[in-house]
Amino acid sequence: MSSAMRLQVSGVRVLALKPGFVDTPMTAALAKTPLFASPAQIGRGIVRAVDAGRDAVVYLPWWWRLIMLTIKALPERVFKRLKF
Repeated sequence: MSSAMRLQVSGVRVLALKPGFVDTPMTAALAKTPLFASPAQIGRGIVRAVDAGRDAVVYLPWWWRLIMLTIKALPERVFKRLKF
């Protein structure tokens, strides 16, 4: 049973945020690609998700969901061959 389901009777909402790469001091040494989002973009996405007022899983930026769906759809043996 998920946390959202267990807490629903208490009136608690559960919002799971799954950000992609965020341009922060922690990622400063990484080469910046179009996959990186600014902290401001992520912050705006968080505010929108909270304002929506429902239990949800939110990928930020929005297109990160497409990337993760693609990765999850790959068979494990294919995924292991990829060179990231």
